This record gives sequence, structure tokens and C-alpha cells, in this order.
Amino acid sequence: MSKKTLEKNKTVIMSDKYLSESGVQGGKVVGEHLALGSFIVGIPFFIIGMITLFSIFFDFFSTNTAVIIAAFLVTAIGLLLIIGGYFIYRDKHVKN
Repeated sequence: MSKKTLEKNKTVIMSDKYLSESGVQGGKVVGEHLALGSFIVGIPFFIIGMITLFSIFFDFFSTNTAVIIAAFLVTAIGLLLIIGGYFIYRDKHVKN
């Protein structure tokens, strides 16, 4: 692994001897941030959707068709983000 330092903004560029290995290292970093980001974004979506569905079912909130569809969509998107973030994290850290 070689390091290059740029003098203008003091950034360090790390690369392997071969370009393909550098891509693999970059993909590992992107995967870590993608898993964390999707998990963090999915939690509020899921919580907001569940609160809205709870409010609709117990007559605390209006029962328009659009609101019901939006609540289901927000809940489903949040759940998919949480599941996706978990699977990305698990595939990255669990060795076969």
C-alpha cells in the first residue's frame, strides 16, 4: 500500500500496487458507511410509520386513504432500510 500526500489540502491518498486492490479497499469503506447510513435513516422512518399506523387504528388520526397508504409506505421503507443495513453489515463482518 502506498501513500501520497497532497500539499494543498493535506489529503492522503492511499492506494495499493494494483488498481483492482484499491477498488476493493474503497468498496469496503463505502459498504461500511452505506450499512450505517441505511440503518440510521431506517429507524426514524419505521418509528414514524408505526406511530402513524397506531394512531390510525385507534382513531387518533384521520383515516384518509392517502394517509393510510403513506403510513404503510413509510413503515415498509423504514423496515427495508433497517434490514438492508443489517445484511450489508453482516456480510461485511461475518466470515464464511
